[in-house]
Amino acid sequence: MSLKINTPPPHGGKLVDAVIRDKDKAISMAVGAIPYDLKATRDPVSGLPIRNVYREIMSIAYGFFSPLDRFMTRNEVESVLKERRLLDGWLFPFPIIFDISEDDLKKLSVKEGDRLLLRLKGQPFAILNVEEIWNFDPKDLADRTFGTPERNPEVVKRKFDEKHPGWLIYRSMTGIALAGKVYVINEPVFKDPYNRFWYPPARSREEMQRRGWRTVIAHQTRNVPHTGHEHLMKNAAYLGDIEPCHGILVNAIIGAKRLGDFIDEAILEGHEALNKYGYISPKRHIVTFTLWDMRYGNPLESLLHGIIRQNMGCTHHMFGRDHAAVGDYYDPYATQILWEKGIPSFGLNAPPYDLDKGLKIRPVNIKEFWYCPKCGEITYSDTCAHTDIAQRFSGSFIRGLIAEGIEPPPIIFRPEVYRVIVKWWRVYGYPFVNKKYLELKERELEADVPPMDVPMKR
Repeated sequence: MSLKINTPPPHGGKLVDAVIRDKDKAISMAVGAIPYDLKATRDPVSGLPIRNVYREIMSIAYGFFSPLDRFMTRNEVESVLKERRLLDGWLFPFPIIFDISEDDLKKLSVKEGDRLLLRLKGQPFAILNVEEIWNFDPKDLADRTFGTPERNPEVVKRKFDEKHPGWLIYRSMTGIALAGKVYVINEPVFKDPYNRFWYPPARSREEMQRRGWRTVIAHQTRNVPHTGHEHLMKNAAYLGDIEPCHGILVNAIIGAKRLGDFIDEAILEGHEALNKYGYISPKRHIVTFTLWDMRYGNPLESLLHGIIRQNMGCTHHMFGRDHAAVGDYYDPYATQILWEKGIPSFGLNAPPYDLDKGLKIRPVNIKEFWYCPKCGEITYSDTCAHTDIAQRFSGSFIRGLIAEGIEPPPIIFRPEVYRVIVKWWRVYGYPFVNKKYLELKERELEADVPPMDVPMKR
């Protein structure tokens, strides 16, 4: 038996491709469909955008969420909430729901069997075949999605509330869902710099093959990289179970951000700077992104990340402390618990790779890197014994320095990465996400939609 690790198949066995590239076919699908302009999900208190469903449409249609090819029915959502599986048995962590207001439902007079022509920025964008219209309780959906201390004591430490961005997304939905297959009929054109980093799964796999990467480790990110992140990537690439990973795939999550987060463009170009200036060889490193308004679901989010990156062709995925988390809702090592032994209360009685119709991507669970003044270098927390003097990387400290116009020292932040932040600071007038940036990004999004004329049905 060969010990070689090979590129895993897509989750479910085949990549979803629901992008209609034949213009005539796309127009014929649009003719007679009921037009509907996509709207942002907004925080009911602040009014700020927290989600745009177009990102979920893109991730479905381009195969990031394979084998999911639709917005979920009531039964599918129940299956996901009870067992974290789709109706066909494949693992999937989150309900993916197209919600619509009662007013819009009445105005459109949409019914099961209809087709919706989903418009983005005033142009035809996608088709939703309405197979089912169903009602749900947003708060109940939010609670069941993320878990409770009573139901999920292995990993949930306190009750979720409005301060949790993912819980708030589900809590802010309208309570009416349209289920059915969705197709992109008019491909958006990504703006600079997003266009350089757009590698949907089919393209990502082609690029890995072109580079000769048989083993690839994924680095999840929603931040501009400091040197701790850099060391994480460099070292994790050598922690494969049989052989070192040939490539490192950075996959940034692009979507609505929290106030105070780094700006999307700076995140992408900041990671690019690491290979551009030789801190990580460009032969071993590629920067990409996925469109998704993060749910910050720690172990559940890590399961989605595993699905996305397996679909992109990765063999391994690094998981650290507080993966994809915010606040103290989950155990800080909830993700490692999932990938080491499973979380039975979520229906996951074994690690995702040991479950029937589970994942093939392999986890690399790691702790943290810190700066040790005694060692005089960045060290790994499990090998450096100077725990009493270790200086952990503090995102809030780094952001505090940047906000004051102080360049962080090179030992914790590469100067080229700092220059990227300054570049986008000049563009937006502030180095971090603020209310103005959120509203601007909701209007402009990451892409434009080309003009498309749809004839009126005679």
